[in-house]
Amino acid sequence: MFVISGVTGNTGSVAAQSLIDQGHPVRVIVRSEEKGTPWKAKGAEVSVAEIMDIDAMTKALEGASGAYFLLPPDLTNEDFLGDSLKRAEAIVEAAKAARLPHAVILSSVGAQHGDKVGPISTIGQMERLFVATNIPLSAVRPAYFLENINDLMPAVLQDGVYPSMILPLDHKIDMVATKDIGLTVADALINPPAVPHRVIELKGAKQYSAKDIAAALSKSLGRQITPVPVPQEAWVDTFKQSGLSQQSAETMAEMHENINNGRIEFLDPNARKAGVDLASFIEKLVA
Repeated sequence: MFVISGVTGNTGSVAAQSLIDQGHPVRVIVRSEEKGTPWKAKGAEVSVAEIMDIDAMTKALEGASGAYFLLPPDLTNEDFLGDSLKRAEAIVEAAKAARLPHAVILSSVGAQHGDKVGPISTIGQMERLFVATNIPLSAVRPAYFLENINDLMPAVLQDGVYPSMILPLDHKIDMVATKDIGLTVADALINPPAVPHRVIELKGAKQYSAKDIAAALSKSLGRQITPVPVPQEAWVDTFKQSGLSQQSAETMAEMHENINNGRIEFLDPNARKAGVDLASFIEKLVA
């Protein structure tokens, strides 16, 4: 029995569906019976639990051969970092209480660093908490999400520009679709590690820059989309205008700064590569 949390999100839903398609028994953790209804129809067991309810989470994990966890960020929280740590501690406590034999977590490229990585530090903390428990752990560390392009589509469609904090505009980085992350999670659950702490780095199919993204959007939309830089001094205010708290905005700005300067980078030059490329992702996005 594999237990999947975050099943209403992108990676969790892909992981759960992949496991079900392969004939594995699956239990999903949701916050309400209603959210579990479509998964029950697919043959999955449903457990209702909130992350901070350790007793309910423990019960949801009982009897599992492996479970997938992610730390959904509440970027509106004024104490984003403190709240994230509390939820990470609750997840690990439930896993310990349930005597979970294998945990798979959504970590991130750059999680090996304890500072100067923005919100990545919160999932790095969860990774280290699991390591301290001696629960066998598979930490999936993907690249920058291709889905981040979604957030910029209003500017693309309304103004014909692609604003970017990945700078300079020709700076190429790995980008990965959440579909590939979910499939990697499912594979990690089916094939548990032979070591206490396995790191699975997931690169993109290729590396892309803001110029590459704008060109792909131009081709798919049939009109010119121009990449434009967002000056670093405007990053925090830009994030706050999108609804982020001051602390969250500062951490997101810190993350982008350290993507650009190369601090947030893969450890393994031969890391696993994703299958979804930019062109196919954009075509589906604008369809």
